[in-house]
Amino acid sequence: MVYFLFVRQLEIWMTARLLRSPIFHQMVGKVHQRVQQVRHGIPPEPSRTSLESNQSLGLKKFVNYFKEEIKDQMKGKPPNKL
Repeated sequence: MVYFLFVRQLEIWMTARLLRSPIFHQMVGKVHQRVQQVRHGIPPEPSRTSLESNQSLGLKKFVNYFKEEIKDQMKGKPPNKL
């Protein structure tokens, strides 16, 4: 009986420790992403690091696009650029 309680407590502790591990959550996220790609044929999403490094570049592109739009509106050109 004592052996059963010890094994049960060990199991609870190991499960809690695994669920607190960031590496476990990263692994689960990667598996989920691969399953979604296989099921739906969706291309892989860019990683967070590539998004963080391109934020300043994206802001610069946005400012340039915004300036062009304002100039076009002043000239009376149609807004269909996309």
